[in-house]
Amino acid sequence: MIFKEIIQSVSAKERKLLVWLCIIMVVLTAVPYLFGYLRTPTSTTYTGIHALTAGDSNVYYSYLEQVKQGHYLFQDLYTSEVQPYPYFQPFWFGVGIFAKILNLPNWTAVQLSRLLLVPVFIFIAYLFIAYLFSDKIKRKLAIFLLLFSSGLGGLLSPVLEPGKYIAGGYYHWPMDLWVPESISFLSLYHLPHILASSILFLLVFLLILLAWENNRYCYSVWAGIISFFWFWFHPFHIITVFSVMGGYILISSVRQKGILLTKIKHLLVVFLMALPAVIFYLVFLKIDPLMAGRSLQNILITPVPWMLLISYGFLGILAILGFFKSFRINDEKISFIAIWFMVQLFLLYIPLAFQRRLAQNFHFPVTILAIVGICSIYRFLSRKFSDKSANLLLNNKILMGLLFIIFLAFSNIYVLANDVLLYQNNSYPYFYLTDEYSQVMVWLENNISLNDVVLSEEINGNFIPGMSGRKVYLGHGVETLDYENKLEKVEWFFEKDEESAEKKEFLEENNITYLFWSDAEKGLGSFDPKNKEYLKEVFSNQTVTIYQFID
Repeated sequence: MIFKEIIQSVSAKERKLLVWLCIIMVVLTAVPYLFGYLRTPTSTTYTGIHALTAGDSNVYYSYLEQVKQGHYLFQDLYTSEVQPYPYFQPFWFGVGIFAKILNLPNWTAVQLSRLLLVPVFIFIAYLFIAYLFSDKIKRKLAIFLLLFSSGLGGLLSPVLEPGKYIAGGYYHWPMDLWVPESISFLSLYHLPHILASSILFLLVFLLILLAWENNRYCYSVWAGIISFFWFWFHPFHIITVFSVMGGYILISSVRQKGILLTKIKHLLVVFLMALPAVIFYLVFLKIDPLMAGRSLQNILITPVPWMLLISYGFLGILAILGFFKSFRINDEKISFIAIWFMVQLFLLYIPLAFQRRLAQNFHFPVTILAIVGICSIYRFLSRKFSDKSANLLLNNKILMGLLFIIFLAFSNIYVLANDVLLYQNNSYPYFYLTDEYSQVMVWLENNISLNDVVLSEEINGNFIPGMSGRKVYLGHGVETLDYENKLEKVEWFFEKDEESAEKKEFLEENNITYLFWSDAEKGLGSFDPKNKEYLKEVFSNQTVTIYQFID
C-alpha cells in the first residue's frame, strides 16, 4: 500500500466523520480558554494560561516576544548569565512571525496555532489507522478512542495521595491529569509545539513503514527530512524512533532467521538525514554552558508503574490483552505496533533524566492494541452469549456512552472542568494580569534593553520575559540556570532590610540592573528599596515600582 492508496481507502463517510471530529475537538478544547477569556475580571488581562504546566507557557511567550521585537535568534530570558550563543527554534519562530504579521497577543497566536494543528493531527492519525486496519468499524473506533479516551486518574484522584514532588523531578500523580505528551486529548488541548511533535512523530513512523513495505526510498527520504525538523526542537525523540524501529528489525530478523538489510538501509537513510539536527544539538550542549545547565535541571521522571497503569486505565488493560493476542495474529502491522508498545514502555523507565518526555504518542500503540483486545473480547462474548446478545449490548448507545465517559474519558472531563473552575474562582496566579501589571510590562519593553536583568519574586519573574521580552534573574525551574541556588539568593535578598554592601555586590556580580517591587516581593521579608542609595526609582504605579541599580 502506498500513501495515495491509504488516502483513497478513506471513504466519503469516513471523511465526513473526520470533519465532525475536527469540529468537535476544536470546540471542546477551545471552550475552557474561551470561558477564561470571557470571564476576565474588570481591569485585568487574560494570559491564556491554564493549569497544565502553567509555568511553561510564559517561556514560549518569551520566544514570541523576541520575534515580535525583531530578534530571530533566541536567548533564554529566564537567567542572568551572558549568553554568547543565541539559538534558533524553527517552530516558535514560525508562530512568532504569525503573531507579528497579524499583530496578535501572544496567547491568541498560540491558541490559533494549536487550533490549526488539531485537524492536521486527526487527519494524519486517521491515515495511520487506515494503514493498519482495512475494517472501517475498527478505524472509526480507533480514532474515537485515540481522541477521547484517557486513564483513571480523574476517577481515582479523590482516593489517591495528593500529587507531590519528591527529590529528582519525580511527581506522584497520574499522568493523564498533567502530562500533555501522555494522552492525545491533552496534547490537542495544551501547547501547539506538543501537538506539532505528535504529528511529526506519527508521520515519520508511517513513512518508514511505507518505505519498508514498498521498498521506495522516497518515503525514507521524506521521513528523514521530517525527522530533521522534528529533532531540531525535540532531539530526544531520536531515541524513540531508532529504538522502536531497531527493536522491530532485530525481532523480525530473529523470527525470519536473517538480517533484514533492506529495512536497515531505509532506516540508515532516515538516520543520516536527521543526524545534522542531533549533531547541532550535541555541539551546542558541549559549547554552551547554559544549554548544558538547563539539560541537567530538566529532570522528568516517569511515575511508578502502578501509577502509569492508572494513567492509561482500562484502555491500558485492554492494550495489554491486545499485546498478548497480537502474537496469535498473522498481521505484520499489528506486530509492529506490539513491538512499538513494548519498546516505548521500556523507554519510559530507562535511566535518563527526561524519561517522562518519551511518553509522547505512547497513547497511539496503546489505542491500537486496545482495539485488538476489544475485538478479542467481542469474539469471546459472541461465542458465549451469541452475536445477538453481544450486539444488543453494543447497540445500547446510552449505556455505552455512560460507560465510556466514566471509565475511559473521565480524566479529560476532569482536566477541562478543573480549568473552568479555576478560571471561575480566579484562584491561580497565572490566569489574569491587572492593568497595572500590564502597564509595567509595556514600560519594561520600551525602557530597558534585552541585556538588562530584572530581579523579582519567582512568579513575577515567570511573567516578565513572556509579557515584556526582558530578562530576569529567577523565573523558571529549568530555564533559570542554577535555579535552586538563585531561589535561595532571592529569598536572602528580600528577607531582611540590612547588609546593603553585600546586596549591592550581589546585584553587581549577577548583572542585575533593575528591581521589580510589588506585593509579592514585599511578602518575602522586610527589605525596603526606598532607603537604598544604590537603587533609584524609575517607574511607579499603584501596584509596581521599578528601581534601577546604580553602581
